[in-house]
Amino acid sequence: MIKFIKYIFTIIIVGIIVGCSIAESKTTTTNVSGIVDFGDPNAKKFVNRIKSLISTKKTDQVVNIIQFGDSHSAADFFTGEFRTLMQKKYGNAGIGWITPVAIKGQNHTAVSWKSKNWDILSSRVLSNLDFPMGGFIAKPINNVATIQIEPKVIYNKNWQVKLTFKTHHNTAKSLELFDINNKQVNFNYTPKKNVWQTATVVSKMPLVIKAQNDLELGGIWLTRYHQSGVVVSAIATNGAKQSIWQKWHSGWFKELGFSQSDLVILEYGTNESFDETLDADEYRKNLVSNIRQIRKTLPNATILLISPPDTMINENEAPKSFSQIKEIQKQVAKSEKTLFWDWQQAMGGKFAIKEWKQRELAKTDLVHQTLQGYKESARIFYKDLDKFIRKNRY
Repeated sequence: MIKFIKYIFTIIIVGIIVGCSIAESKTTTTNVSGIVDFGDPNAKKFVNRIKSLISTKKTDQVVNIIQFGDSHSAADFFTGEFRTLMQKKYGNAGIGWITPVAIKGQNHTAVSWKSKNWDILSSRVLSNLDFPMGGFIAKPINNVATIQIEPKVIYNKNWQVKLTFKTHHNTAKSLELFDINNKQVNFNYTPKKNVWQTATVVSKMPLVIKAQNDLELGGIWLTRYHQSGVVVSAIATNGAKQSIWQKWHSGWFKELGFSQSDLVILEYGTNESFDETLDADEYRKNLVSNIRQIRKTLPNATILLISPPDTMINENEAPKSFSQIKEIQKQVAKSEKTLFWDWQQAMGGKFAIKEWKQRELAKTDLVHQTLQGYKESARIFYKDLDKFIRKNRY
C-alpha cells in the first residue's frame, strides 16, 4: 500500500513538472511586441514632452515625429493611422512634411495636390543631382507652373507653411504664393542662387504656388499656426534603402534640424533584405553613421529603429538577408542606444505574413500589406508606444 501511494505521488509530481514545462514552452513562444529602450539618452525628454501636451494649456507646443522609410511608409497608410491615433489623444498640430507634388505610386492620407506643368525628379532613380531632404525635386516645365495644396480636412484657421526651394537666379519673382481667392500671400525671402533654402509663410488653405522655370521645389511643411499637438511626417520613397540618404545633398541635415523633431523613426530594411549581394559591414557602418548624424543635428531627439515587417519570397521562404538585417538593426540599436520595435514580432513572428494574407491584411506578394493591414500594424505600434510612454515615469 505504501509503495502504491509513493508510485501515485511520483506520477503526480512528474505530471506537475511536465505541465510546467509545457506552460513555460508556450509562454516563451508567445509573440509579444513592445518598444525596447536600449538606453536612448533623450527618451525621458520625449516622454515628458508628449505627456505635457495633455497637462499644459500652451497653444504652440508641438511634438514633431518624423518617420523615414521605404514603401511601407510612402503609402502613408501606416503613418496616416499612427498620425490619427496620436492626434486624437494629444492634439492635432497639422500634417507635417509632404512632397512638393503628388508622387506616382505613393500617397498621403491628409493632403491632396493639383499641379500643372511640373516635372518630378527622384533620388530613387537619379544620383547626380542636388537633392534636398526627402529626395524629390519638382521643376517647372515652363513659366506657368502651378501647384494647389489642399488638406483633406479644412480648418478655417491659419497654417504655417515652410517651403524648401532653390533658385538659379537672384530674383524674388521665381516663387509666388496665392490663397484660394487668388489673393497674393505676403511671402518675403532673399534669393540665394543655387542654394537650397527654407522660408516660412502663414496662410489659410488651400494654397496655390506659382513658379517660374528657374526654380526647384523640395519638401513642404504644413503645420497649424499656434496649435499645440502632434505632427507625424512620412518622408519615404518606394523601393528605398537606407543608403538613399547618400544621394541627398550634403547639407540636407540642416533641413532636418529645422524640423525640431522630438522623435525620429527609421523604417528601412525590407529592400536590403532582398539584396543577395548585401555588404553587411557597409550596411551596419552606414546605419551607425546616419544615427550619429541625427544625434549631431537633433541633439534632443529620441531615435527609434523599426525592423522590417514579416516578409517572404514565396510561401516557404524568407528573403535571404532578412534575419541578418534585423539582427544588425538590433545590434546597432544597442550600440547606439536607441529605441527598437520589432515589426515582424508584432505581426506574430516568422512567416506571420501568410496568416495576414489569409485575413486580407497582406497582399499576395507577401511583402506589402493592405490598407487594413497597415492600419492594424499602426494600431499595434501605437499601443506599444503608448504603453512605453505610460510606464516610464521620469
